Amino acid sequence: MNLSFCTYREKVLGCWLGKAVGGTLGGPYEGQDGPLNLRFYKPVPKEMLPNDDLDLQVVWLETIRRCGLPVDRRTLADAWLRHLQCWPDEYGVACRNLTHGIYPPASGAFDNSFTAGMGSAIRSEIWACLAPGDPELAASLAREDACVDHAGEGIHAEVFLATLESAAFVETDIQKLLDLALAAIPGESRVARAISDTRDWWAASLDWQQVRKEVLFKYGSPNFTDVAQNLAFTVLGWLAGAPDFGAAICTAVNCGKDTDCTGATLGALLGILDPKGIPAKWLKPIGRDLVLSPCITSLTSAATLDEFTDRVAALALDVLDYYGSSVCLVDAHDPSAEEPPMASPRLPTADAVALDNVVAPNEALIATEPLVVNLVYPRDIAFVPGEMQDCQIAVSNPGDDTAHVELSLRGGDGWDVESPGQPFDLAPGESTVFMLSITPPPARAVRTCWNPLRLRFTVNGLPWTLTAGLPLTIPWRRWELDEWPEARCPDLPANAGICEVPGHTQPLPEGVTAFATDVKIPARKTVRILALAPRPTKVWLDYELAFSHDAPPAVPAFHRCGTTGKDVYLHAGWHRVIIAVEHGDPGELFFGLGDGETWDWIRHVEWRLPCEEEE
Repeated sequence: MNLSFCTYREKVLGCWLGKAVGGTLGGPYEGQDGPLNLRFYKPVPKEMLPNDDLDLQVVWLETIRRCGLPVDRRTLADAWLRHLQCWPDEYGVACRNLTHGIYPPASGAFDNSFTAGMGSAIRSEIWACLAPGDPELAASLAREDACVDHAGEGIHAEVFLATLESAAFVETDIQKLLDLALAAIPGESRVARAISDTRDWWAASLDWQQVRKEVLFKYGSPNFTDVAQNLAFTVLGWLAGAPDFGAAICTAVNCGKDTDCTGATLGALLGILDPKGIPAKWLKPIGRDLVLSPCITSLTSAATLDEFTDRVAALALDVLDYYGSSVCLVDAHDPSAEEPPMASPRLPTADAVALDNVVAPNEALIATEPLVVNLVYPRDIAFVPGEMQDCQIAVSNPGDDTAHVELSLRGGDGWDVESPGQPFDLAPGESTVFMLSITPPPARAVRTCWNPLRLRFTVNGLPWTLTAGLPLTIPWRRWELDEWPEARCPDLPANAGICEVPGHTQPLPEGVTAFATDVKIPARKTVRILALAPRPTKVWLDYELAFSHDAPPAVPAFHRCGTTGKDVYLHAGWHRVIIAVEHGDPGELFFGLGDGETWDWIRHVEWRLPCEEEE
């Protein structure tokens, strides 16, 4: 399939202009419930508002330009730590996991309460623009991206949008495009069901406010960034407003919730479909400068959206060639030339779209060269102290020559790691898998935040060392209380049960329950303590009541915790945390420690099992 480079470039520029317009429209209203009543910018801007929706795509582009192809999750993960200093929700979880040596896709799945957030869906356009008219390739690239900080629904959301936007380069029919994109994700997913229902509700009522109510009733979430409700609003804006650009993005934003994302995503899609359809009144206030957020660091980017478009278009030529795409951008080196006769665009049918959306949540890509090395963790990823658990190391040879490989493994102090043994040969394209058993130190030991597994390779006589993190469970004492403590801190009984929790969230029993753990803060600082449960909760720190709440609707986010968190200035060293939760229906308790100034996770917290004699 041939695409005119001139037409393609015009659509890419339309994508970024539409993205900037929609994000600037919705930015001031992010997180508001709605419905809103916008018909134009309010306030009218003097330039585009910076937005992580575009920021991260700029980082990905520059990373690929410098590191080369292929696009892989390991390279994107490294770029995240190098260039991004923003940590809300899934971004912070991914950075914390990566800091601890937990690489994608495990970095997006492990201990992450925001796997269904909008953080990856909003950066789908870069993959569509690099794979125009090749939705399967765009979806594949999107998976590599999304799994860095998401799992499940969050990955489905980015795959859906990348498929849709890639196909929009060669198809304009709304229903065909939606059918194609839905075929790329599991039909039973919340994202797919929300979009399908939105189409049906719109066809039945033709009333966007009524459809909005239906979406919120069936798919509404206390997390305003939830992908199911927000992708439904994006599709609703498209159905209700198209082909009028302003009416469409205003409808999406007026639905409320993650308004900068819904407006920016729909604006980008409409810009691809009809770049000339963005009215001048929407473009004039924002100008053409590419404005990035201050959290983007150590990066030299394009100065304008036009220059950014040229960089994307130049890279797309390499991407299509590298991956052997059937799409060809013709006359790329002479954009002023007359367009050649075009073959009729041919999209794959819905049945032909790849349905391989499975990304193993307990797998981590450690390296891609000279060998591809994956670590497969236990199912819950975290290791229980003193218990032997089985893992796998998968090694494959991507090179053109046979690799003679020796491998030895070593854990940290107190860790028992079984090495695979004899040297082995890998022919080009060949893979092998080693089973190994790992036993952490006993439960009484301090839970350090950095537990390296060192993989020492010798490949054709050359030494090569890798490290990966082995996360440990968090220890809690848990016991039932006879009554709800009004003020006095509950005593830690000698027979309190031990809970090993693979993350910061644990299930709640039905009765009045107390929890205790010891945490070590690495340096004196203001710490944001977050304790979230669907019941009344009290938190004591070093036996002094720190705060309490009556279970207001909230999500485990340090930057929007409300009364479920509090800033406390703590000295460096050990502190005891005791939490009481009132009786009620089953639910979960989340406990986390963030930096009170940056809202990032405190990434170097250590834990230990509290004992009565340590009081």
